[in-house]
Amino acid sequence: MSLSVKEKAAGKRVIVDGILVDVTALKSIRHRCLPEGCRETVNCCSCFRIHIGEEELKTIVGFLPLVKAYKPSIGREEDDDNVFEEDGDGGYIVDADEDERCVFAYSGRKGETLCSLHSAAVDMDMPPVNVKPKCCSLWPLALSCGPVPELSVNLLATSFPCNRKHAGEDIDEGIKETIRIYFGTSFLERLLALI
Repeated sequence: MSLSVKEKAAGKRVIVDGILVDVTALKSIRHRCLPEGCRETVNCCSCFRIHIGEEELKTIVGFLPLVKAYKPSIGREEDDDNVFEEDGDGGYIVDADEDERCVFAYSGRKGETLCSLHSAAVDMDMPPVNVKPKCCSLWPLALSCGPVPELSVNLLATSFPCNRKHAGEDIDEGIKETIRIYFGTSFLERLLALI
């Protein structure tokens, strides 16, 4: 798929590494991960069903022993069977706990919502993006599946305290960092060169 010169000049959508990037959407949001803002409000760990593929499942299962330091219920044998559900399309869904939060979410010392997969990865001196579900690492962005994947913003992103509408001409630094972590520095540099 290629874009016409007019479409490229408009700066609304560009293609980077075969991914159609909705630049207008990326410029419309500001992101700062604020776990302390998730104490008493609905947050991304309690609102979405997380779909993962076979490779993500294998990675996460390998981290379950490390995760129980943060979420002891994961370590109980009877609960391990309920961490994932088959989704009927050959993938899996991460289950929710009794509070309707992702089973990997836990409350920190100050009541903030944290991710046990993220915390375990940091303990192992690994980038959390190598362990967490892809959609969680990409938050508040969304990458559609299909013949031409599209990178955009999750439609509900501004409903959460970590995201705000942004009217700037440039992509917010928090969004740039999310792209860099998920896709790499060279992807981000190519994207910025096109806009």
